[in-house]
Amino acid sequence: MKRLRRTQTVMAALVVIGALSVSTTTVQGGPAEDAVRIAGKKITDNNPDVRAQAVEDLARANNKDGTKLMMQCLAGENDGPAGWRMAEAVRMLSSEEALEEVEKNVLKWNSPETLFGAYWTFLGLSGGGTERGNQILRKAITESKDKDIYIRSAAIEAMAGTERHDMADMLLQVLKTYQPDWDEDAPIIALTCIQGAPKMVTTSDTAMRDNVVLALADVLEKTKDDRIQWFTCKALASITGEDTYIDAEFWRWWVQMGGKKVERRDEGATVAGRDVPKFFKAAAVGKRVVFVIDISGSMQHPVELPPEMKNPPKEEPKDEPKGPVTGGGKKDEQDPEKEPPPPPDYSKVKTKLDLAKVELIYTLENLPEDYWFNIVIYHTPHSMIDNANDEFVQATDANKKRFIKKVEELNWVNLTNIHGALTRGFCVNKKDTIDPMKIGKRANNPAWDPECLKTGGTTMFFLTDGSPTISDDSTDIGQVGRPGGPMVGNGRFCQGQNIVDDVRRLNVFRKMVINTVGIGPHDGRLLEALARMSGGEYVDRSGVAPR
Repeated sequence: MKRLRRTQTVMAALVVIGALSVSTTTVQGGPAEDAVRIAGKKITDNNPDVRAQAVEDLARANNKDGTKLMMQCLAGENDGPAGWRMAEAVRMLSSEEALEEVEKNVLKWNSPETLFGAYWTFLGLSGGGTERGNQILRKAITESKDKDIYIRSAAIEAMAGTERHDMADMLLQVLKTYQPDWDEDAPIIALTCIQGAPKMVTTSDTAMRDNVVLALADVLEKTKDDRIQWFTCKALASITGEDTYIDAEFWRWWVQMGGKKVERRDEGATVAGRDVPKFFKAAAVGKRVVFVIDISGSMQHPVELPPEMKNPPKEEPKDEPKGPVTGGGKKDEQDPEKEPPPPPDYSKVKTKLDLAKVELIYTLENLPEDYWFNIVIYHTPHSMIDNANDEFVQATDANKKRFIKKVEELNWVNLTNIHGALTRGFCVNKKDTIDPMKIGKRANNPAWDPECLKTGGTTMFFLTDGSPTISDDSTDIGQVGRPGGPMVGNGRFCQGQNIVDDVRRLNVFRKMVINTVGIGPHDGRLLEALARMSGGEYVDRSGVAPR
């Protein structure tokens, strides 16, 4: 099945870039040509590490024929660890004939299927910093149209990832074309520009800084999207050093005042103004929330709750952060006397799974009706908690009660497939959810699938009590965890760094906030890396440990 999917992906890419096709038999004579011929045979290998090595070998040739084959491979590459290696290979290209071949192909890649091919290529060019590479990056913006969201997003993301301050004018050019219909039709380009702004703007260029601040203020004034609003406030705060004010007029005034640090303005609302749904006190961003819950065998282990959880305070401490505002903007003035909900009841918690259930049910019970949610569960395999409902469902009372009953029925089983579960979380849409284990409905990858980009999750809450012990690509499932057998499966996504690299790929353009929760002994470095890369929060509950 995996071989079929890989073959279909490559064939689809070849249709898009038909001009790329080249026969390796046309390359003749000399050591460089021989190296190109040998590497060219490996660019369609099923092993992504072999493909990455082939691209690196082709880059060393630094010629036209080798670059043709590189571009052919890059166009359909959907593996994170391999993709980052290929971007570094593009960075090695310096000859005129090689860069001419890059330009001839990459500027045509304005489709979701080739989004990552363009991104890996632009990332290499931006990191390489050659004059010809810079020209190609600028052409990706200046010679494209407003509707060419994929190639523009790929170029901006690459320039931001390499902190190209000298290319900030390209970001500004695109940012100034923002319209509110981007919120639903093209959130990829809006979020890419907004998150890229702090990386591309430098305080030493005050004119550019002020122009970007004004452009972001315009976005803040026009947008109705909770997540875009939140990221815009964060970007403005990062660029200016100010608080996360949500009032566009404040930012225009800030520019008029010369961009100097000001005292906190009580009348200026910030994105910490009112409460939002939380899971283990980590806050949701946006209104499409997916919970990914570990039900592996170790979740049966007993826990000893700390005293503050056994006897929680009757009221939430007044100085506890309220979390980001992701809708409305200003403090909730509809019911200022409204009491916060009572804390969760931990009285019946005996195991780690009990604790996860109590927290999840508590969050669902308090989820406002204008939110949408679903739940992924995982052990050795992964699935939706209700396979009859794999899309986001609205948080109506009826839906919440139905899902809470499913949560109450959960039981522990088998191993810990962290990568598979994370991938499935990225596949959930408001409509037409992807099944990552089947070609079935749609073979698109959740990193670039158009529906995922538009209606996929805005926040993921990922919970585990351990480390990865199995993955979808493991072949020694029968032995893992058995006495005398290996403790970790042989899949490449049983390795923490590979998981991080691939989730980073999945989230390059999705911009989902990943909040991670670790209960008892767990891989804290992995969970912290996942949260940090996405702007989320890592909740360390290692103190809630087995007796």
